Amino acid sequence: MELLESYFRVIYQLEMLLERNVKTQKRPEFYSDVLGISLRRLNAICLHHLDKSLYELIQERRFTESLELLKYTSLSVKEITYYLGFSDPPYFIRYFKKQTGQTPRQYRLKVKKYLVGST
Repeated sequence: MELLESYFRVIYQLEMLLERNVKTQKRPEFYSDVLGISLRRLNAICLHHLDKSLYELIQERRFTESLELLKYTSLSVKEITYYLGFSDPPYFIRYFKKQTGQTPRQYRLKVKKYLVGST
């Protein structure tokens, strides 16, 4: 039971680190170094308890952040691209479209239309 609690503590700490650092730290090694756990072990914990690799968790968090930024800010797609550490806007747009089936601009317009219509 104590081992399981330590795994959940690691997962909680990882989630807090992702929340605070995902904009600037996209390398899995950063998170394992801060947590003081080997990358291999941290990845194993993530896969076992969350069914996702550390890399997948980082990418998922970056994607979620992009959705929030598009929805709640007026930052341009270019600004969001660099804010989240993507290499360039065309790459971010392709990444986003692969995830959602629409461009960031299309997503923003759809969400803004929905938000305005729901008030």
